[in-house]
Amino acid sequence: MDRSHFFALAAFFFFVLILYVVYAIVSPFLAPLGWAAVIGILTFPLYRRLRRRVGGREPLAAGIMTPAVVLMLVIPVTGFTFFLIHEATLAYAFLEKTAADGGQSLIRGIQNHPLIRQFLAHLEPYTGPLSLEIDARVLPEVKEVAATVLGYSKEIAKNFFLFTLKLILMVITLFFIYRDGERIQRQFLAVVPLNATHKEMLVETVRRVLTAVMYGVFLTCLVQGALGGIGFWAAGLPAPALFGAIMAVSALIPVVGTGLIWFPGALYLILNGEVARGVGLLAWGLVAVSSIDNVIRPFFISGKAKLPVLVIAIGGLGGLAAFGVLGAVVGPIVLALFLALFDIYRREVEKGEAEG
Repeated sequence: MDRSHFFALAAFFFFVLILYVVYAIVSPFLAPLGWAAVIGILTFPLYRRLRRRVGGREPLAAGIMTPAVVLMLVIPVTGFTFFLIHEATLAYAFLEKTAADGGQSLIRGIQNHPLIRQFLAHLEPYTGPLSLEIDARVLPEVKEVAATVLGYSKEIAKNFFLFTLKLILMVITLFFIYRDGERIQRQFLAVVPLNATHKEMLVETVRRVLTAVMYGVFLTCLVQGALGGIGFWAAGLPAPALFGAIMAVSALIPVVGTGLIWFPGALYLILNGEVARGVGLLAWGLVAVSSIDNVIRPFFISGKAKLPVLVIAIGGLGGLAAFGVLGAVVGPIVLALFLALFDIYRREVEKGEAEG
């Protein structure tokens, strides 16, 4: 190996090492940086209009736009998050009390409910020969669930400071995205080894898919909220429009989503003797409200993003599994960029073959 090859390999190794160190430093804050980028890209057209209104003064425009976005988007979402944490804290206290006696008070309360007691009496001739011991089988599970949920509550309390720090970092990053975003984009594209047309194609792909993803998420939340409100109305529960609106917002929460609202409603109906309505609301929530997003969201996004439904579905679900909530937004964008780069390469190959 001659000296030039050695120095090339050494430089490459050093570059990879630097990239790894940079990733290790930035990785704890990828979520707030990513959300700042998403919000900044989506609202940048509004920033451009504001910048023209203030005579092209970028710091002033960014200084006005950032708190405006915080007031419109960040504060409501954060407030709703703390509302959920408060409600979860009450549930944790109940579970802690339940876990203290092994869940016996909870099981006895359920068993003594007139409806449940009647139901168990009907089952006793069938469960007796099987020696079904509810206390022995259910209580350990209740205690384990209580301990798990309590662990989550402690984790939330421990990470409160980190959550606040990430929120502040996101707001600061959003300001610099407004002020320096176009400059950073030009500098980044300058080192991309593609011609101007292909670079513009990649930029347009990111904008189009990101807008389509947020558009699809927004419409899906509205549909889920509407279906949830219809379920509450059909079940005879009060304020179906209000609870439908709350479900539209809670649809953004991964895993549990709208179940935070319709499941307690169904449980309330069942424990108050409205078994048919409660079970109906439970089935409606599982089948129509909570599951519909996996069906309609890819279709909403696919049409506006001009991508196959399968690509959107895999990108969203795979991104969610790999990177959390942010991944559900980034996943389709990454796959769209991959397809765009593949299309560019294919065209160049076909062009070379035609010229040859």
